[in-house]
Amino acid sequence: MSNNLAIMNSENGDLAQQPHFVPAASDLKRISPAELTSLLLSFRRPAIGFAENANEWQCRSVQAWHAVARAWENWQFPEAEVALRRLQANTRMSLPVLRESIANHFREITADAINAWLDEVREARADEPDAMKYPSLVFVIASGNIPGAALQQVVQLSLLGIPTLVKSASAEPDFMPAVFSALAQQDAEVASRLMALSWPRENNAATAAVLALSPRVIALGDDDTMQQLRAEAGSALMPFGDRFSAAIIHAKSVKIQALRKLVYDYAMFDGKGCLAPQVVMVIAEQWPDVEQLATHFAGILAEESAKWPAGNWSAQEHALIQQWRGEWQARRAAGENIALFQPADTSWTVVAAEEFDLEQRIAFRAVRLLWVKSFDDVMLILKNYSAKIQALAVEIQDHEHAQLVLDLDEQEEVLGRIICEPGALQRPAFAWMAISRQWFELIHGVKL
Repeated sequence: MSNNLAIMNSENGDLAQQPHFVPAASDLKRISPAELTSLLLSFRRPAIGFAENANEWQCRSVQAWHAVARAWENWQFPEAEVALRRLQANTRMSLPVLRESIANHFREITADAINAWLDEVREARADEPDAMKYPSLVFVIASGNIPGAALQQVVQLSLLGIPTLVKSASAEPDFMPAVFSALAQQDAEVASRLMALSWPRENNAATAAVLALSPRVIALGDDDTMQQLRAEAGSALMPFGDRFSAAIIHAKSVKIQALRKLVYDYAMFDGKGCLAPQVVMVIAEQWPDVEQLATHFAGILAEESAKWPAGNWSAQEHALIQQWRGEWQARRAAGENIALFQPADTSWTVVAAEEFDLEQRIAFRAVRLLWVKSFDDVMLILKNYSAKIQALAVEIQDHEHAQLVLDLDEQEEVLGRIICEPGALQRPAFAWMAISRQWFELIHGVKL
């Protein structure tokens, strides 16, 4: 057994005799498959769910998570500065952006929102006498592009008392352990059903040891990662693969304040993650209207960069931004309608065009304004990418909003979309995960 595990066990006594499991240290990078199996056999146990004794658990977990959310939203907890320094080293984001981006994770985690969610799930399961049991172990594989991408899933699993192991990405191993530590300070027993570890992707034996215990697997990442995990986990996998968000505005009627809010959406996490906009669809009859909008957008980005500074991006990331700019400059030189605005550095970029490859993922405050001549054309684009769209920030007319809600077809794994106003993309409602069909089935215990 590794030294870390030996210390943990000596401090806490025989794990089998503990009323609850103390969260493991996050630095067990060389954990062996046998150690991991032993650890998880002690950790795994029946979920609490909505059993007769669930009320006390839910009251305590609601209270604990509400307190943790307020502490992280305001960065008011004992290890806040240490956590912030580690997260900044991992992400290379500026401190103002990192503070605000992570605070957004917690703003909708409130006692009222949590209780409303629990009430809805409780009532739904009461109407389903054959509702499926909750798993005794969930294995969450978190992505490393932004800190806390799996937080909503983990909080909801915790509220149901489902033992959950989070494998943090090697690129960002610090967020979840810090959150679980803060939770343990509020209520050690609530935190006892959560554990965060990190091991390299190449340690296939460790991952296989977890999968051998037949957990439900929830994974976040790109589509290639999901394909690999599907081969390993089979039907136990619930994939949250490549998704992107977008915005829809009218060139002539959009308000400056709405553009400023969209800039905020782009600044958070430096434009990374599925809730960051990948494109702004600009409805306009004429190209000059789009060019003028691009000018306004660039001006606001320049202004807001003082409040939300760009991160200390790597040389490789700077090169990638310059590559995108070079591609757009080449298209403009070839005669396409391209409006391109960029400062001398790579802190932001605004490009307007009649066509973009929306399969290409961009970030680092590179704003693509796509000229669309009518709302009907917008709907065609949305239907083409329907399975990929996570959220939409819109400032459109009421009848267009109604059509948008009505016409977005349900997909196999999608029950809806987040539709919000500009500036709200990064803080969706607490219950937003229900748009995933598989997540809805897991939480509600039904097969749709």
